[in-house]
Amino acid sequence: MKRMKTILAAALLMLSGSAMAQAQYTAADGTKYEFKKHMFLTLQGGAQYTLGEAKFGKLISPNVQLGLGYQFSPVFGARIQANGWQSKGGWCAEDIPEQYKFKYVAPGIDLMFNLSNLFAGWNPNRVFNLTAFVGGGANIAFSNGEVNDIAKKIGAESLSNYQLEYLWDGTKVKPFGRAGLEAAFRLSDAVALTVEGNANILGDKYNSKKADNADWYFNALIGL
Repeated sequence: MKRMKTILAAALLMLSGSAMAQAQYTAADGTKYEFKKHMFLTLQGGAQYTLGEAKFGKLISPNVQLGLGYQFSPVFGARIQANGWQSKGGWCAEDIPEQYKFKYVAPGIDLMFNLSNLFAGWNPNRVFNLTAFVGGGANIAFSNGEVNDIAKKIGAESLSNYQLEYLWDGTKVKPFGRAGLEAAFRLSDAVALTVEGNANILGDKYNSKKADNADWYFNALIGL
């Protein structure tokens, strides 16, 4: 464990040194630029796919995300973000509805690494930047009434037939981890169009179903 911590610390120091070495840029016309640490704000919307047994289209739901971050160097940044709206669960069955929806909000923290600046050097006029991120936080789920209504109709004895052994009501808070990629297209000195995809992992009890494996949801977002 100590050796791993030493390796990680050394990697971060090397990354930091490389990032600061790339903090100046001279354009073709001779204009010189110097990187400035700064805050940034992102607002995005799109769709979520919650992994489940129902048909793909039945498990798509709306999604929004708000992020406030800080760019420490051309390569490294971090953001506090809140993602949420709706998730879905479902199964393949003829006698009951295939899917049900519930709501959630998931605040968290992401560590962000600008891959374009890391491998090609910092360029403030670059049109396209690709950033990888990894993070986690707390998923706060609520409004799980639809599947509870289904459970009442099918009866307690049939719950295990539909794997609803983790049925929950009220509000549930669960830790989650996530990773993804963000593509940013420069529109001006201050504004970029962002396209993001992220994968989120939670414990097995998120969608009320017992599957003996982790629950996942995937977000596709576009914003500014």
